[in-house]
Amino acid sequence: MKAIRLTAPRTLAVTDVDPPAPGPGEVLVRVGLLGLCGTDLGFYDGTSNYLRDGLKSYPFVPGHEWTGTVVGLGPGVDGGLTGQRVSGHNFRTCGRCPQCRAGRIRYCPDRSEIGVLGDHPGAGSQLLTAPVETLTRIPDGLSDEAAALLEPTAAAVHALDRLGVTSHDRVAVLGAGTLGLAAAQAARAMGADPVVFDPQPAARELAEHLGLRACAAPARPDEEAYDAVIEASGSTAAVRSALRLVASGGRVAQLGTPHHAVDGFDAAALVIRDVTLHGVLSGIGHWDRLVALVESGAVNLDALVDRVFPLDELDAAFTHLASDRRSRPKVLVRIDADAAGTRR
Repeated sequence: MKAIRLTAPRTLAVTDVDPPAPGPGEVLVRVGLLGLCGTDLGFYDGTSNYLRDGLKSYPFVPGHEWTGTVVGLGPGVDGGLTGQRVSGHNFRTCGRCPQCRAGRIRYCPDRSEIGVLGDHPGAGSQLLTAPVETLTRIPDGLSDEAAALLEPTAAAVHALDRLGVTSHDRVAVLGAGTLGLAAAQAARAMGADPVVFDPQPAARELAEHLGLRACAAPARPDEEAYDAVIEASGSTAAVRSALRLVASGGRVAQLGTPHHAVDGFDAAALVIRDVTLHGVLSGIGHWDRLVALVESGAVNLDALVDRVFPLDELDAAFTHLASDRRSRPKVLVRIDADAAGTRR
């Protein structure tokens, strides 16, 4: 089979490798679409904090946002999964530690995350093995493109859950990228009236196209005005702004991932204004809720896709991801050329 192999900064190739075989409780998935995000870009250009901190090293197969079709079954797997469209979370855990036994698999100290953390190859290959318990079936009402965005955007629903957002909350979202626009749409579905802040005109235009309020930057009346703030960009300026926007007694969700320590983060303000800060990792446990929001039309994921590149244009895909020429945040790569038709 074909697989993407990243061997050094800005050095990747599509290589021939032996296909994997599903083990007990696993399925074999033919990957249709692969999503690229800021984490992948950090691996591609060598700036990733995972590389810097020694949590990941070249060479490896990248990719952790994906959708595909079940084409093989391991021992003990229900035959009804064959031919099903699926996506899934990427945590591979030990299953034995106290966190795993309590169902808190996000916190397993021995976990790996395909394409990100540990030795498991990523989803940037034509075939992928996945444990059945990590999978979500994709209903006919969702396109392949929307299915490929479930993994990152489920984290946005997790952020709203951690914040306990209700229709009574004033909500600010910093960043109109994939995470921010998913979070803002989901907050609106909960009855809130979110405001999205992003300095890029194209990002604000897309937010407005989705029926959201959008501003370039917070103004003085925005300071300490929001009950819930979601930082969805990972930028230094936005991380600092989150504390300036949240009201006393309010809540902040750090959903974006900065690639370095943020200088000037006013930790004292957390104490003085009794603010609760949540770090949000993954969207495990929130996929079904997100799928329901997408099926109902409350969250539009298709609108977030800027372009789908073929597998033989990988460098162009990463160049486009890093550029400011995108009118929409998401870049996808079509891994399986035979799955070229969008399904709804």
